[in-house]
Amino acid sequence: MDSTAWKEFIAKPSLPYILKLLSGLSSGHAKTQLLVGEECVQAIHRLEQVSSEEGVGSLAENLMEALKENAHVSKKIKEVREQTKAEKKRLAMAMRQKQLGALGMLANEKGQVKAKSAALLLEDLVEESGLTCCICREGYKYQPTKVLGIYTYTKRCNMEEFENKPRKTPGYATVSHFNIVHYDCHMSAVRHARGREEWESAALQNANTKCNGLLPLWGPQVPESGFASCLARHNTYIQERTGHREPTYYTTVHDLKLLFQRFAFERSFSDESGGGGRQSNIHLAPYVIHMALYVLNTTRSVPREEKNLMNFIKASKEKWIESSYEVDGPFYYTLMSLLVHGQEKWQANRLVYLQRLLVSVHARNVQPNGGNKITDKAVKDYSVYKPALIYYALLDGFYTVVLKTVSVTSSDNWASALADFIRNNDEVLLKGTDKLLSQYESDFLPADTFTEFCDIVGLLGDIENPESFVGDLLNSLP
Repeated sequence: MDSTAWKEFIAKPSLPYILKLLSGLSSGHAKTQLLVGEECVQAIHRLEQVSSEEGVGSLAENLMEALKENAHVSKKIKEVREQTKAEKKRLAMAMRQKQLGALGMLANEKGQVKAKSAALLLEDLVEESGLTCCICREGYKYQPTKVLGIYTYTKRCNMEEFENKPRKTPGYATVSHFNIVHYDCHMSAVRHARGREEWESAALQNANTKCNGLLPLWGPQVPESGFASCLARHNTYIQERTGHREPTYYTTVHDLKLLFQRFAFERSFSDESGGGGRQSNIHLAPYVIHMALYVLNTTRSVPREEKNLMNFIKASKEKWIESSYEVDGPFYYTLMSLLVHGQEKWQANRLVYLQRLLVSVHARNVQPNGGNKITDKAVKDYSVYKPALIYYALLDGFYTVVLKTVSVTSSDNWASALADFIRNNDEVLLKGTDKLLSQYESDFLPADTFTEFCDIVGLLGDIENPESFVGDLLNSLP
C-alpha cells in the first residue's frame, strides 16, 4: 500500500472511471463477474481501503457489491476481506504487546491489560461481550457507567425530495461505519492528536471513515445525567455541521426514514463518508430509534404522535394522493408506527401502511410534480413499487425479528418499553439486525413479483388475490 508504484497507480486520473465502468459491466452479468473476480479481487479489495477526494474507496466498494452477485466470487471476496481483517488485528495486537512490554505490562487473549505480576489473575476475568470501545477494548462489563458512542457522519439535505413546495423543508441524513468508542477515550485521543482537528483525529479510530458526530448510547448502568449531557453534545455536533436548528425527535425520525430509504432504494451508504455499508447502518438503526424515543418519552409527546398516527391511518382515500407529496407522508408515518405502536397495532394496521406506501410511489412515478388526483391508474412494472415494498418489509422485520421479544406490561406504553429494551439488549440487537439484513439480501431484494413478496413477508393470509391487489387498490382511488 505504501510502495511508490501503488501510489502512482492510485493517483491515475483514469482509475475512478475504470472502476465505474467495471461496476456497470459486472452488474447482472455473470461472465464478467467471474472474469473480474478471478483476476482482480485482491487489487479491488486494496482499493476499498483507499481514502481519496476522487472517492476511489467508495467506487471500489460498489464494484465489490456488483461482483458479489456471483456466489463463487462472493465467497472469494469474503475470504479476502476476512484475511485482511485478521492481519490488521494481528499487527495491531503485536504493536500493542510491544508497547505494553516496554511499560512492564501485558494483555491476555481477551484484550484486558494488567501488570505482569498480576498475570495469573487474568484467567478469572470474564470476557467482554456486546459493544466495546475501539480504543480501550472495554465495554459495559468493566466500565458499566461510562458512556459509549457511535461515530456518525451527518450531512444537510431535504427531508422529502417529493415535497410539493418551492422551498423544501431542510433536514439531515446520518450514516455510520458503526465503530464504538467511550466519550472519555474519544476526548483523550483528541487531546493527544497534536494539532489535528477533532474529526480528523476521530477518523483514525473510525477505520479512516469521515465522521462528524458521536451518537451516545444509554447503557444499563450509565447515569441519565451522563447520557443526557453526551446527547446534548451530539446535538451540538449536528447543529455545527448542518446549520440546522436544535434537533428534535421529529428531525430524528426523518433522519431514520432517510436511512431506511437507502436500503429500500439500494443507495450507497459510503458516498460521502468513504466507509460503512449495509451491516454498519442496520446496526445503527436501533440506536437512532432510541435517540428519538428518549426525547419522545421525556417530552411526553407519545399521546400526541399516537393521535397523529391514527389520523393518518383513518384518512379518507381522497387525501391519499395529496399526502404522497407532503413531508410527513406515508414513509414518515409508517416509520412513526415503529416508535409508538406495539406489535398488535402494527398487525392490525399493516395493510393500511402497505396500501399508502404503494399509492405514494405510484403517484410520484406518474406525477412527480404533485397533485390531488391521478389520471393514470394503470399498474406499472414491479420495479416502481419495489422500494416501497422493501421499506415496508424492513419495518415489519424490525417488529417480527429484531424486536420480537419486547414485552409490554399493562403499566407501560410501547415507546417506553422499546426504549428500555434497546438500552439493555445490545447483543440481541446486533444478532437480530444481522438476521434481518440476511433476509433483506437473500429474500427482499431478489423478489421480482408482488405475489412472491407477499409470500416472503407473510401477507398471503391477508391478501386473497395478490395478482390483482395493486390494480384494485389504484382503481379504488377517487
